[in-house]
Amino acid sequence: MSRSEPVTASRPLATFRLTRSVALQWLVVSAVGFFGFVYCFGHVLAWIRGVPLEPIVIAPSSPPTVLGWVAVSLGLLVCVVVPHELLHGVFMARYGESPSYGIGVSYFVLPYAYAETSGASYTRNQLLVALLAPFVVITAVGLAAMVVVPTPLLLVPLAANAAGSIGDLWMAAVLCQYPADVRVGDPPGGVRGFGLYGSSDRPVSRRPGMRLLSRFVTGSVGTLAAVAAYALLAVFLSLAFGSGDVVLGDPDQGWLLFRHDRQPGGSALLEIGDGALLGLATLGGLVWTLVTAVRRRVSRGREEP
Repeated sequence: MSRSEPVTASRPLATFRLTRSVALQWLVVSAVGFFGFVYCFGHVLAWIRGVPLEPIVIAPSSPPTVLGWVAVSLGLLVCVVVPHELLHGVFMARYGESPSYGIGVSYFVLPYAYAETSGASYTRNQLLVALLAPFVVITAVGLAAMVVVPTPLLLVPLAANAAGSIGDLWMAAVLCQYPADVRVGDPPGGVRGFGLYGSSDRPVSRRPGMRLLSRFVTGSVGTLAAVAAYALLAVFLSLAFGSGDVVLGDPDQGWLLFRHDRQPGGSALLEIGDGALLGLATLGGLVWTLVTAVRRRVSRGREEP
C-alpha cells in the first residue's frame, strides 16, 4: 500500500468523529489550558532567570483598546497560527499529499485554522509526526529564544500555540492507543474526523490498558479544567462585586489550590498550589476511571438476557 493510497474502501477498526460535544470540550480545555500553559512556561522563565515565580504580581493596567486587540491578534496570527499550520502541512506533504489550508468554525463553537488532505492515508506514526510537529517545534524554538532573551513577552505566543495544539494532542492520544501498523484515513460517511484501518487481515485492537489510561487522563484533565474555570470565574465575580480576594483551599492547614489577593494600589498577588492541584487531578482521574468502569459494567449487565 502506498503512503497516499486511500483506505476508506474497507471497514475501519475505529472512527474518531469531531462532534459538537468534542468541539466544545476542545474549546473549554484550550481556553483554560492557555492560562495553565502561561503558568508552566512562567515557571521555566523564572528558572532561567534564577528567581521564584510566586507570588505572581499582576500590575494594574487600563483595558486594551480595539487597536491593541487587533495588534495582538495579528501578532499571534503571524507568529503562531501560520507557522503552526505550515508545519502540519510540511509533514502531510512529506508523507502523503499536498494539503489545503483554511479557517473555519466547527459547529459554530470552535474557531480553527486547518491544513488538511482529502483521500490520503498515513501510518499511525506518520500522522503522529504531522500532528505533534507544531507543538514540539514551536515550543522548542520558543524555549531556545527564552534562554537567549528571557522576556515574559514569549509567554503568550508559547501558551497560545500550546493551547491551540489541544486538538492535535487529543487526536495523538487517540492514535497512541493503537499499534503502529494501523493506517489512518478519511472516515466513512463523510463525517469529520479520521478512521483507523488495519494493514493486514489479523485482528487489531487497542493496546492493553489504554482504555483505563484514557479514562484516567480524561478525568485528570477534566478536574484541572474545572478547578481552573471555577477559579477564573470566582476572580472575575469577586473583582466585579466584591473585594477581589479569592482563596481556594486552606493555607493554614497546609494545602492551597489557588489564591488571588487584591492589593491597595490596584495590583494583585497570585499564588497556585502545584502539589495540591496535582493531587486533586490524580484523585479526579481515579474517580472518573472508577465511575466509567462501574457504568460500563452496569450497562453490560442490562444488555445480558
